[in-house]
Amino acid sequence: MAGRGKAQGKTSTTHRKAEAGSRMRVVSKEPIHEQILPHIRRDIVLNRWAPDERLPEMELCEEFGVSRTPLRDVLKILEVEGLVTLVPHIGAIVTPLDPPDLAEKLEVMSGLEQMSARKVAEWQPPPAIREIERLHKAMAGAAKNGQTSKYYSLNDEFHRAIVLGCDNNTLAKMHETIMWHVSRARNYANEREPLTKSAAEHHDAIVERILAGDPDGAARAMREHLNEVTHTVLARISKEPDSRFGSAMTGSAA
Repeated sequence: MAGRGKAQGKTSTTHRKAEAGSRMRVVSKEPIHEQILPHIRRDIVLNRWAPDERLPEMELCEEFGVSRTPLRDVLKILEVEGLVTLVPHIGAIVTPLDPPDLAEKLEVMSGLEQMSARKVAEWQPPPAIREIERLHKAMAGAAKNGQTSKYYSLNDEFHRAIVLGCDNNTLAKMHETIMWHVSRARNYANEREPLTKSAAEHHDAIVERILAGDPDGAARAMREHLNEVTHTVLARISKEPDSRFGSAMTGSAA
């Protein structure tokens, strides 16, 4: 009986060690603030937290099960990225959508995506071409079915696929950083604009010129498309009341 008890104890210990080892494989080794940063950034980009809104620190600490220290590390990074402003005795305030600043970012994004479209059309990398075609088809389906959130998520993936097709890490990082701001404004504008069934057709010329191996045509199609996007987004953002997008804390005009 004693031997049996020892055997059972050994089996139980072995089982616990195996279970703990299994958990260790799924627990991230990244610092806590790096684990929660993408989630909070994404919430800002998706307008869960609106421009000029204060981020509720206690609520976020509870949501992610963290103390204030890693959360404040996240907020410092978001301030460097230009997505929040840290105001003494108040906390983190989501930055306003400032039309002149946004126009500059849209112009830079357009330049990066024109360059990307040109290179992908010239090089024809098979994985990128397949992904571009897949996303274009999926966007058409989402637009046809009136799936607004899905459509605009696929839209971001579509443009990102063209950029990643260049296999240029510097370009990709620059594009990712500026897209946080552009996507936030575009998501805000798109929430207030109806999604038409022909929305995906705006990308037809881009895809057509890329598949045809026409670098100049692909760059031109991308420029024309993004000119339209820029006009639509800025027109919508500029209509918002100054009290919402002209916060005194940022020094914008009232």
